[in-house]
Amino acid sequence: MNLKELIALYRAQSLDDDDQKPFCDDPLLTLYANEAQVEACRRGQLLVTTSRVELEANKEVLKLDPAAIKVMRAFVNRQPVSVLSVQDMDALHPGWQFDSPQPQTTHLVSGVTTGALHLWPCPSAQAELVMTVQSLPSKRLCTDRDTPEIRPEAHAALVDWMLYRAYSREDNDLYNDAKAVLALRRFETEFGTKASARNEELVRSGAAMMPGPIA
Repeated sequence: MNLKELIALYRAQSLDDDDQKPFCDDPLLTLYANEAQVEACRRGQLLVTTSRVELEANKEVLKLDPAAIKVMRAFVNRQPVSVLSVQDMDALHPGWQFDSPQPQTTHLVSGVTTGALHLWPCPSAQAELVMTVQSLPSKRLCTDRDTPEIRPEAHAALVDWMLYRAYSREDNDLYNDAKAVLALRRFETEFGTKASARNEELVRSGAAMMPGPIA
């Protein structure tokens, strides 16, 4: 489904909000559709990408794409490397950040710098890194023909998030808490329940394996 079709399906399912006198106009529904895909990927880890990065000699820090959720596997010069949290790295190799550069990097360390990985040992020469990463969508839905990046069979479920957001607006006649709860429940059935941003950061840094409640 493309963006135009997602909006049309929303209007077909929301009998209180037609296109003659819409409560949610197309720009707002476009915002909700983009939000829906991001939420789906945060909950379900639906998008996986593999990329190649040229590592510079004597450069320890590698910036991650802002869309990256978690590095699943990695290779440097075709050799597998471990992805560890800074806590695990400190326990295994105390003082690791002060080691001298070496020809082969063996570990990628998360949780030292936000949005970045630290290479250990720091590469003493140019190298190639291949990473498989769970990620958020790489681009926004903007035009009528734009399609979500998640698989086609899950597109229709994005409308449930759009309905949830519309029915949750309290400053209008369309507000309906019961319908909002039902729409959110359908969305969660398809994509899972939400973890907190704090838990997501723990997973991203390697300090936790799976999202879950924090006491």
